[in-house]
Formats: sequence, structure tokens, C-alpha cells
Amino acid sequence: MKTTAKRLTAVAGGLVMAAGALTVGSASTAAAATCHGGAASKTFSMGTDQAEHRFGPYTTTSRCSDINLKITSWGNASPLVVRVCFHPSSGGTTCNSWKEFYKSSDLNQWRVIASDVRDGTKYSVSMDLASNTFKGDLAH
Repeated sequence: MKTTAKRLTAVAGGLVMAAGALTVGSASTAAAATCHGGAASKTFSMGTDQAEHRFGPYTTTSRCSDINLKITSWGNASPLVVRVCFHPSSGGTTCNSWKEFYKSSDLNQWRVIASDVRDGTKYSVSMDLASNTFKGDLAH
């Protein structure tokens, strides 16, 4: 009897955990929809020099915990590499490594370019290796 009760308790506990996982997954999907739904359309004019260009500064919001970028219109050269440069209130700039590598086939795909960023953080988006004008949506 005790063994049966333990098994039933374990099964019930597993079902509760599975239900919790479904809720968390739904919450993540809803959070991404809210985050991406507040995205701002940006134009990134890089000229023809294929040198690093920075765009911003922008400030993160409570809508997203990450900084997300979706390229919606491709420029003329390939590839495009992207990183985030943070602007602390103490001054200066700190950039993460060249994190994302985009090709023209990556159009309209959301990518996280910085994770777990605090609300109110000032940052810029740095792009390199491509030229001309790219358009995209930035969710932060």
C-alpha cells in the first residue's frame, strides 16, 4: 500500500511539473510576442566603405530582457556582423564580441544580440563587413 501511494504521489508530482513546464513555455512565447510586438523599425545606413558603423544610442525597456534584431531589408554586400556596445553611466563604451553573422538568407528572423540586459541600459548596435543600407526591427 505504501509503495502504491508513493508511486501515485510521484506520478502526480510529475504531472504538476509537466503542467508547470507548459505554463512556463506559454509564458515565454507570450513574453517574446510582447517584446517583439514593441519593436521599432530602424534604418542602418552603412555607406560603401565596409567599415564598422555604430547606431544609437538606444535605451532598453522593461518589455524585453534581451536585445533582439531582425533584418527586414538587405543591403548590397555580405556578410553582416553585429555586436552590442554598452554605454555605462560612468562613461566609456564596452562592446561584446562580434556575435551575430547575418546573410541575405537570414531576412526576417529574430536574433538575440545581447542577453539578460537590465532595463534602462544605454547601448548602440555596431555593424561591420557589409555596405549600403539595411533595415530592421529592434526590440529591447
